[in-house]
Amino acid sequence: MKVLDFTKETDELQNKLIKLGFHYQSTDKEEKDGLRNSSRLLSTWVNVRNDVTLRIIKNYDRYGDETNEYVRITDDCTNASANMSVEEFMELEQITNSHGSTFPRLGNILQKNYQRELRGHAK
Repeated sequence: MKVLDFTKETDELQNKLIKLGFHYQSTDKEEKDGLRNSSRLLSTWVNVRNDVTLRIIKNYDRYGDETNEYVRITDDCTNASANMSVEEFMELEQITNSHGSTFPRLGNILQKNYQRELRGHAK
Protein backbone atom coordinates (compact mmCIF):
# COMPACT_ATOMS: atom_id res chain seq x y z
CA MET A 1 0.00 0.00 0.00
CA LYS A 2 1.36 3.44 -0.95
CA VAL A 3 1.03 6.28 1.52
CA LEU A 4 1.17 10.00 0.81
CA ASP A 5 3.05 11.65 3.65
CA PHE A 6 3.60 15.42 3.64
CA THR A 7 5.39 15.29 6.99
CA LYS A 8 8.55 13.83 5.48
CA GLU A 9 11.43 16.25 5.12
CA THR A 10 12.70 16.97 1.64
CA ASP A 11 16.42 16.88 0.99
CA GLU A 12 18.58 19.97 0.55
CA LEU A 13 18.53 19.80 -3.27
CA GLN A 14 14.74 19.55 -3.39
CA ASN A 15 14.44 22.49 -0.99
CA LYS A 16 16.66 24.55 -3.30
CA LEU A 17 14.55 23.61 -6.34
CA ILE A 18 11.35 24.60 -4.56
CA LYS A 19 12.93 27.86 -3.36
CA LEU A 20 13.76 28.73 -6.99
CA GLY A 21 10.15 28.06 -8.01
CA PHE A 22 10.54 24.65 -9.67
CA HIS A 23 7.88 21.96 -9.51
CA TYR A 24 8.55 18.24 -9.87
CA GLN A 25 7.35 16.84 -13.18
CA SER A 26 8.68 13.32 -13.74
CA THR A 27 11.49 10.78 -13.39
CA ASP A 28 12.57 8.67 -16.35
CA LYS A 29 15.19 5.97 -16.74
CA GLU A 30 17.23 5.65 -19.92
CA GLU A 31 19.04 2.41 -20.71
CA LYS A 32 22.13 2.73 -22.88
CA ASP A 33 23.33 -0.29 -24.78
CA GLY A 34 26.83 -0.63 -26.10
CA LEU A 35 30.18 -1.40 -24.60
CA ARG A 36 29.43 0.04 -21.18
CA ASN A 37 25.79 -1.01 -20.67
CA SER A 38 25.18 2.10 -18.60
CA SER A 39 21.95 3.81 -17.67
CA ARG A 40 20.86 7.17 -16.34
CA LEU A 41 18.03 8.52 -14.25
CA LEU A 42 16.49 11.85 -15.31
CA SER A 43 14.47 13.80 -12.74
CA THR A 44 12.69 16.70 -14.44
CA TRP A 45 11.58 19.85 -12.64
CA VAL A 46 9.92 22.81 -14.40
CA ASN A 47 9.30 26.45 -13.69
CA VAL A 48 6.20 27.04 -15.81
CA ARG A 49 5.98 30.77 -15.13
CA ASN A 50 9.54 31.36 -16.34
CA ASP A 51 9.82 28.76 -19.17
CA VAL A 52 12.79 26.95 -17.64
CA THR A 53 13.30 23.18 -17.31
CA LEU A 54 15.78 21.63 -14.92
CA ARG A 55 16.96 18.02 -15.07
CA ILE A 56 18.94 16.22 -12.42
CA ILE A 57 20.90 13.58 -14.31
CA LYS A 58 22.41 10.61 -12.49
CA ASN A 59 24.59 8.24 -14.51
CA TYR A 60 25.02 4.61 -13.45
CA ASP A 61 27.44 1.95 -14.65
CA ARG A 62 26.34 -1.55 -15.64
CA TYR A 63 26.58 -2.73 -12.01
CA GLY A 64 24.13 -0.08 -10.82
CA ASP A 65 26.73 2.10 -9.10
CA GLU A 66 26.29 5.85 -9.51
CA THR A 67 29.16 7.30 -11.53
CA ASN A 68 28.20 10.99 -11.52
CA GLU A 69 25.36 13.45 -10.98
CA TYR A 70 24.86 16.84 -12.56
CA VAL A 71 22.18 19.46 -13.24
CA ARG A 72 21.12 20.69 -16.69
CA ILE A 73 19.09 23.91 -16.81
CA THR A 74 17.37 24.68 -20.13
CA ASP A 75 15.63 27.86 -21.28
CA ASP A 76 12.57 26.44 -23.06
CA CYS A 77 12.23 29.40 -25.43
CA THR A 78 15.75 29.24 -26.89
CA ASN A 79 16.77 25.68 -25.93
CA ALA A 80 19.98 27.16 -24.51
CA SER A 81 21.19 25.05 -21.61
CA ALA A 82 23.88 25.00 -18.96
CA ASN A 83 25.32 21.98 -17.17
CA MET A 84 26.72 22.26 -13.68
CA SER A 85 27.52 20.12 -10.70
CA VAL A 86 25.00 19.82 -7.89
CA GLU A 87 27.41 21.79 -5.69
CA GLU A 88 27.49 24.67 -8.22
CA PHE A 89 23.69 24.59 -8.47
CA MET A 90 23.34 24.82 -4.70
CA GLU A 91 25.26 28.12 -4.82
CA LEU A 92 22.81 29.72 -7.31
CA GLU A 93 20.58 32.39 -5.87
CA GLN A 94 18.72 33.48 -9.00
CA ILE A 95 18.17 32.43 -12.62
CA THR A 96 17.44 34.80 -15.51
CA ASN A 97 15.58 33.40 -18.53
CA SER A 98 15.96 34.55 -22.16
CA HIS A 99 13.18 37.12 -21.69
CA GLY A 100 15.21 38.84 -18.95
CA SER A 101 12.89 37.68 -16.19
CA THR A 102 14.84 36.85 -13.02
CA PHE A 103 13.49 34.43 -10.45
CA PRO A 104 12.96 34.17 -7.62
CA ARG A 105 12.62 37.88 -7.04
CA LEU A 106 14.38 39.21 -3.97
CA GLY A 107 11.08 40.54 -2.59
CA ASN A 108 9.54 37.06 -2.70
CA ILE A 109 12.49 35.56 -0.83
CA LEU A 110 12.38 38.23 1.88
CA GLN A 111 8.60 37.83 2.25
CA LYS A 112 8.87 34.04 2.63
CA ASN A 113 11.68 34.38 5.18
CA TYR A 114 9.58 36.88 7.15
CA GLN A 115 6.57 34.53 7.10
CA ARG A 116 8.78 31.64 8.24
CA GLU A 117 10.08 33.76 11.15
CA LEU A 118 6.52 34.68 12.15
CA ARG A 119 5.51 31.03 12.20
CA GLY A 120 8.53 30.27 14.37
CA HIS A 121 7.51 32.92 16.91
CA ALA A 122 3.89 31.74 16.94
CA LYS A 123 4.90 28.27 18.14
